[in-house]
Amino acid sequence: MPARAATQQVQRPDPVDRDTLTGLMRGGALETVMARTIQARPDESLTVCVLGIDRFRHINDLLGYEAGDRILREVAGRLSRWLPGNGAIARLGGDEFAIVLPGLKERDAMLSGAAILNILEPPIALDEREIFASASVGLSLYPEDGSSAPKLLSKASLAVARAKARGGGVMERATNPNGLPPEERYQMEGALRRALEHNELSLRYQPQVDRDGKLRGLEALLVWNHPELGRVQTETFVRLAEEIGVIAPIGAWVLESACRQMAAWRREGLAVPRVAVNVSPLQFSCPQFVEMVSGVLRETGLDGDALELEVTEGTILRDIEESAARMRDLRAAGVRIAIDDFGVGYSPLTYLHRLPLDVVKVDRTFVSEITKPSGSLPVVHTITVLAHHRGLEVVAEGVETEGELELVRAARCDMVQGYLIGNPLTSAGIEELMREPERLTAHFHAPWPSGY
Repeated sequence: MPARAATQQVQRPDPVDRDTLTGLMRGGALETVMARTIQARPDESLTVCVLGIDRFRHINDLLGYEAGDRILREVAGRLSRWLPGNGAIARLGGDEFAIVLPGLKERDAMLSGAAILNILEPPIALDEREIFASASVGLSLYPEDGSSAPKLLSKASLAVARAKARGGGVMERATNPNGLPPEERYQMEGALRRALEHNELSLRYQPQVDRDGKLRGLEALLVWNHPELGRVQTETFVRLAEEIGVIAPIGAWVLESACRQMAAWRREGLAVPRVAVNVSPLQFSCPQFVEMVSGVLRETGLDGDALELEVTEGTILRDIEESAARMRDLRAAGVRIAIDDFGVGYSPLTYLHRLPLDVVKVDRTFVSEITKPSGSLPVVHTITVLAHHRGLEVVAEGVETEGELELVRAARCDMVQGYLIGNPLTSAGIEELMREPERLTAHFHAPWPSGY
């Protein structure tokens, strides 16, 4: 969870009305919690997730009500163990539970909903048998989807009903975050589930250059070309993959493909220093993630120092101590760690010293504002000074104009990435670029500023 959310505690009623079966709050008590939280911080966001167990009536009919009660208690326990300290949880009745999470940006809210969606992925042990169940999740956000607790809970409940009507095992948002018509969304969802199997995904590589315009690395970017839908916008289908729970296999494919390509380039003698791969929060939080990365490096024969993993602030700050431990394990294998989209989260800059990082990537929103009067140049410079003080390198991403390049240079960023420097290229395009490296230095006429 973003750090700022930790200061925004849910306003809990006293005494709390408890559900006798699970020990959780009842729905009425949760409404009081939500109302007090909104009243105390009307300008802050609030995420409401309603989870429903798919085909729970069938489970009761098949196994009996006692088994059904045990399953409800197990789900309550799993949700309670997952719940961040500043959140709240209740049983609404039947097979439905509600989780309230304060202070999240929309993307982090969607990722939390996706994590809740997978809460029933491990089977439930009942005596000598294992029960495999699935869940559906409905999600609403304050203030976008409603200004009151009853409205937010109602919209999330309607969303979970839609999810169950689609067959379950999916998440529905009260309003469609991708802006897609329902029929188009469902078509894209089905196509995305089959994209890996049909070899429709590919990678492009965008150059990252240093202060002299020399290649320092490549960022692997995912592309989806569907035979009927055409080229699908990356942000749209990645968010959809997170919602429907297929981001983990897609992320694993990206990592393995990028590492295989890097290993091939090194065997051919091409001097590509390293490749950067984006890691989703759901991937990074998986207990087997470090083992998976190490396995890919072994299988591809790639040295760890040729790989850089990019994670976002929100990913790290869900559990900063656990994140730091995972990063230390990755760095022990030689892998570099970059924090992506830096500066757009809730966290203060000072948390950097607690993390074993190598690179800070200044978010493109700051770069796009850097040339405006009273723009973001002081912010970018502050980030750079602090990062350098911690021994970290700084990448300015999204550089698209000569003016932006001049000012990120003035802010003493170590590396630059963006369409001005180079478009994302196929592997063949990168090989051609390596034969004409002067293409990367075309915009670096003046010496790079040094010192502060």
